[in-house]
Amino acid sequence: MKKCDIHLSYSNGEPIEQEKILRVREELVAAFGSFAEPDRRAWKYDGVRYVEIMRFEIVTTDGKLTMKRLKEFKERLMGFLQQVDILITTQDIQII
Repeated sequence: MKKCDIHLSYSNGEPIEQEKILRVREELVAAFGSFAEPDRRAWKYDGVRYVEIMRFEIVTTDGKLTMKRLKEFKERLMGFLQQVDILITTQDIQII
């Protein structure tokens, strides 16, 4: 199993519009069946305040299909959020 974190923010520090957050939620459910929104964070870089508006978390099976779906999801996100890149991290997890 894998835990995947999708970190969303605009590089200019502006908050992501609510309608775009709603679209991300809908796409996550359609692509992966569920998600969690565990936190919001803020940080400062080079004198500019950046706000990470959301971190979405999904737990999914490990495999080539999952990685393919994550890459496709990332491409869609980059398109409609008009971002050069989006950070998605994965961790192997073991269910006990």
